[in-house]
Amino acid sequence: QAGRRWQRTLFPWLLSQGFTQATTDPCIFILSKDNDRLIVGCYVDDLFVLYPSNHSANTLYSAFTQALTARWNVEDEGDISDLLNVEVSVENSIVSLTQTAYIDQLVATYLPDGIPVAFQANMTPADIELPALVNTALIARENTPLNLEIQRSYQSLLGALLYCSGNTRPDVAYAVGLLCRAMSCPTSALLDAAKRVLMYLSRHRLVGLRYETPDAAPVIGFSDSDWATKHSTGGYVFIYNQAAISWSSKKQTSVALSSCEAEIMAASEAAKEATYLRALFAELGETQMVPTPVHVDNKAAIDLSYNPEHHARTKHIDRRHFCVREKV
Repeated sequence: QAGRRWQRTLFPWLLSQGFTQATTDPCIFILSKDNDRLIVGCYVDDLFVLYPSNHSANTLYSAFTQALTARWNVEDEGDISDLLNVEVSVENSIVSLTQTAYIDQLVATYLPDGIPVAFQANMTPADIELPALVNTALIARENTPLNLEIQRSYQSLLGALLYCSGNTRPDVAYAVGLLCRAMSCPTSALLDAAKRVLMYLSRHRLVGLRYETPDAAPVIGFSDSDWATKHSTGGYVFIYNQAAISWSSKKQTSVALSSCEAEIMAASEAAKEATYLRALFAELGETQMVPTPVHVDNKAAIDLSYNPEHHARTKHIDRRHFCVREKV
């Protein structure tokens, strides 16, 4: 209950200071006055404050930090360099997000002998057989005794990999998402596959998200899906200032009977995320003035997003999967 009680104390105090709570994300607070502006992001007891570069005594930032210090025993760590194991660097208006130290820590914990020589730098996060390995483990889970030691190591490692894939490494989101499907029935082969993802991250630990100088380009989305005999995997990524700001790779909630249906389901999820991002950007003062393009590589799905074509072959598709048509 500690985190909840803290939230019930902090949030009303921020509102009393004149901040407005964002409707798209209740952990973001915005304060505007004259030509000055503050944006505060809250993660439990860590606050991240965005403010103009003016450091004079009469700024909103100065008044806010003084009020915060008077109310609580806080520490101002200065310009951001690390936040929740995400390293932030700013150079010539280029912002880079990495998790180098966090990845090195994971390697020391789960690969104490280091990266095997057999793992080359050009290897991908996952082998092409990973979906089959996961399906085999899921099918055999009822008749295979569970190795608790493997399960503990697997779940611990996957939790750490999820933190990387969700913060700065969309390149491993697909592999990590597949591995998470077998969280309750891991095998030694799947544990090795999870360690392969960690090896990949270690080989490329300097890779991160690099946001270039802002320009007039809008947010751009990409949507895709595979088509499996059971549940397909759908994914999307949204790019702003030349780097990803939002991404997902998940098992679809229902079985698709065609590649077109799988693509429509993925595109609809992307359309919902685009709607959310547009609302968030508007609250942050960066209103998107043009429609958000979402790129799809399936001709039938694109046609179906504009018009109810091929009705006889698509009338079984759930109404909620046509969210993308309404957005178009």
